[in-house]
Amino acid sequence: MSIASTLQFFDPQTLVDPYPYYAAHRGQGPVLDVSTPDRETYLVIGAAAIKDVVAHPGIFSSRPVGAQGINVYPRAEAHLKEKGFGRTPHLIVMDPPRHTAFRGVLGRVLRDKRFHQMRPQIRAVSEGLIDAFAARGECEFVRDYAWSLSALVIADLLGVDRARLEEFKRWSDAWVRPLLQPLTEDEMLDCLGQVAELQHYLVGELEVRKSAPRGDLMSDIAHATFDLGQGEVPLRRHEQLGMCEVLIVAGNDTTANALSLGMLRLVERPDIADRIRGNSLLIERFAEESLRYEGAVQNNFRTVTQDTELAGVRIGAGSLVFLSWAAANRDPAEYPDPAAFDIDRASVRSHLAFGAGIHTCAGAALARQELVESYDLLLRRLGNLRLQEGWVPAEVRRMGGLVTHGLSRLPIRFDVRQ
Repeated sequence: MSIASTLQFFDPQTLVDPYPYYAAHRGQGPVLDVSTPDRETYLVIGAAAIKDVVAHPGIFSSRPVGAQGINVYPRAEAHLKEKGFGRTPHLIVMDPPRHTAFRGVLGRVLRDKRFHQMRPQIRAVSEGLIDAFAARGECEFVRDYAWSLSALVIADLLGVDRARLEEFKRWSDAWVRPLLQPLTEDEMLDCLGQVAELQHYLVGELEVRKSAPRGDLMSDIAHATFDLGQGEVPLRRHEQLGMCEVLIVAGNDTTANALSLGMLRLVERPDIADRIRGNSLLIERFAEESLRYEGAVQNNFRTVTQDTELAGVRIGAGSLVFLSWAAANRDPAEYPDPAAFDIDRASVRSHLAFGAGIHTCAGAALARQELVESYDLLLRRLGNLRLQEGWVPAEVRRMGGLVTHGLSRLPIRFDVRQ
């Protein structure tokens, strides 16, 4: 690969809309060399190659690599430690056996919440949000619905006081912001100051629930134990924090982005909106195809622990590997006519929008519930979906970083259905 192509991959415009880049370079193979002068780096865009990577976590480690975010700026880590409780351990950057133990904790916590029984709660939240803007005949969908719904649902699950929802949303946005776009050092420090506020809030709430459980996720986390081979021990404070932070980010940011991207599809394709309205099976298929077509998570990172070979490409120990779920979801070897949005395609749930292997999203069931219930209610109550005057699809504001992807604005108009 030429240096121009390498630089193009890291260009902000490519990150905002990476699909032309993937299509232009797919002919070079499923593994692209995007090395920089500082590090040997590879981009995996083939579905089969990604599945090979996630099947071998011992070779392709999930441990932090400092490719983006806190490690970029020398003062950042010290700032978070000074203002809050420092960097916390997250499942997405753990390897077995530690990952296995903590994934077990998260599985028990989430299983007890029985996501399949949350339909009435999600519908009630959705109805309330639609009520707030329906009479206007228009809304800014990202702000008025997508982010509000995902924040309310995860806040209710955790047990966050509704009176503090605005603070909670601001804190979670700050946590995610470095994943969405490159930041200056001052911007990074501002984000970390707000993350520190979130950490202090969570520590206080976890302490309260230690002595007075409330039946919410924070109560379960406050009393959770794990076993690394020496018997069950309680989660320590920084481990509890890490568990809460993962739930906040995964349950808030990625779901909101997925909802907004799906709504854009409905605005672009009124024929599909009319076809699936009131049909639960087709709405489920639409949600799955929307996740495949333009996912909320673009890439994850892996560090190569030993010299290896992937899809015929030699990769040295210490190399950085980007797993492009978005590119894999448009791999023509897996999905015929992958650039077409087709809710009738076979195996519509076979996409990689929720990842694969040991790091498959633990909250996928909840995200699917939120998507399906949202699209059902929105389509039942809103008709003739369209962009507000003066907007065209090409001008809808996308945002993207090396990890996550979504919309910053989606102003829509609609007719209220009786």
